[in-house]
Amino acid sequence: MLTEGEVRALTALHGEQTVSELATNLNRSLSYTSELVERLETAGLVETRRQGKTKQIRLSDAKALELLRNLTQEYSHIDWPELLSGAALRVCYFLDTPRTATELARRADVHRSTVHRALAPLQHRGIVYQTDDRAYALNDGFEQLSAFARELAHHVHRQTVEEQTDTYTILWESLDEFLVQTTTEIADEHFIPTGPDQFQRYDLPLLARDRRHYLYSEATSELSPEILCCHMLVIDSGPRTQSYCLLLLSHVDIDRDELQAQAIKYGVDDVVDELCTYLGTSGAQRTSRLPEWEDFQELADEYEVTL
Repeated sequence: MLTEGEVRALTALHGEQTVSELATNLNRSLSYTSELVERLETAGLVETRRQGKTKQIRLSDAKALELLRNLTQEYSHIDWPELLSGAALRVCYFLDTPRTATELARRADVHRSTVHRALAPLQHRGIVYQTDDRAYALNDGFEQLSAFARELAHHVHRQTVEEQTDTYTILWESLDEFLVQTTTEIADEHFIPTGPDQFQRYDLPLLARDRRHYLYSEATSELSPEILCCHMLVIDSGPRTQSYCLLLLSHVDIDRDELQAQAIKYGVDDVVDELCTYLGTSGAQRTSRLPEWEDFQELADEYEVTL
């Protein structure tokens, strides 16, 4: 997310400053500060303009910076750049609710020891505490720390997708990934096509709409059917979509543990549980959004899916 130097630069910027003035405030070299400014400008966190031979710098209007400013002003005695360096900000992203070190490590994609090491200074200063069941949580008054981490990630995601299109909706996001809907075809390798048009990979051709869906991820190269099912439910959890997800779950060899893990990740675990229960009971247990078993059998026959 942000390095300690980048956080220090953001907290040191008040009004407009030149690169030389910022370097003096940071007590760093001109070349180092110029590199900081370049990275922050690329991330959309600062704006620059030329005035003669000098470059003037000021903070952008990113909402994340407002949250950071509130933190630094309200708790000015805390050295926030030092505390938020390394993995600390990554871990704080997931402290929107109390979580154990194991869960934080899994979600932030770091080792458990890294979680403890990153949160120890925050715990020492009373920003973070551990509950009776050993979950980490933010103390009252510091909830905006997680909000800052989340808004920062959201800002970066917007910057990333706006390099490809200016017409989009982010449907789901986490620290390093997001699911986006757009009318534009995106060819970037990190934007992986998903959604209805990907069902044809499993011989389940669906009527394509003018909307396209992509998962942005630098860690994933190909979508599993478990992930595709969860994406469909994020995109639209209506009766029609649930019926097609039932077809997919019936048609391919699904790893139920993987499906459950992905469902939790994408926040559709309740719906996925209902789909699995429906299939496991041959429709005897169903919600109002799921078809009568006879109707689903007809749909399955139409797509040559054996139940």
